Amino acid sequence: MNNNHDINLNIHYTAPDEVWEKINGVYKNMPYWNGNEPIPHWIGDGINLTASVEPGGIQIYGEMPEGVWDDWYKTLKDNLTQALGYEIGEPEDGFRFKYWTPFVKEYSDIKSIDKKAIVFNDFSTFFFDEIGCGDRDRKIDAEPPYFSFKTDYIELRIVFNKTGPHSKKRNIEDFHELHKRLNEVGQTTRDLS
Repeated sequence: MNNNHDINLNIHYTAPDEVWEKINGVYKNMPYWNGNEPIPHWIGDGINLTASVEPGGIQIYGEMPEGVWDDWYKTLKDNLTQALGYEIGEPEDGFRFKYWTPFVKEYSDIKSIDKKAIVFNDFSTFFFDEIGCGDRDRKIDAEPPYFSFKTDYIELRIVFNKTGPHSKKRNIEDFHELHKRLNEVGQTTRDLS
């Protein structure tokens, strides 16, 4: 039996303070809790687990007997799911990250748009099957004008923020150009103007 464990959970490191407070509350109510100093950990007979925040999500690693681990890990995921309001699990098993702050991108940074995705010059890629299934809005009279693709897990906001002479006219032209490009690949948006 393997008593060593190393898992990642789909909780992104950019979560706001109130989310981390909820996570800490779940940690404290788990069996074998032993405090946050220097980082969250659980101690017991044959148990020495630690939690840390990594780019790939919350990592929990260390030793726990397999029979104890199975129930403990299920309880942890269930309690985190209830506290955070979305299903918690390992990203490699298909559990999606939730991003609490929008990804804000400039229209001028779009590299390509096709039926599957929008790709930006920094190679960040947003797939329509992930961002296109929620609210899809546009607002030309906002400051700055924007398109927004928002689900319970992620928001992509594309802004038109050119400055200088004739920038307002150019931003409006770019806004209409993006609207046309999205329609050409079958992506419609709701006008909030």
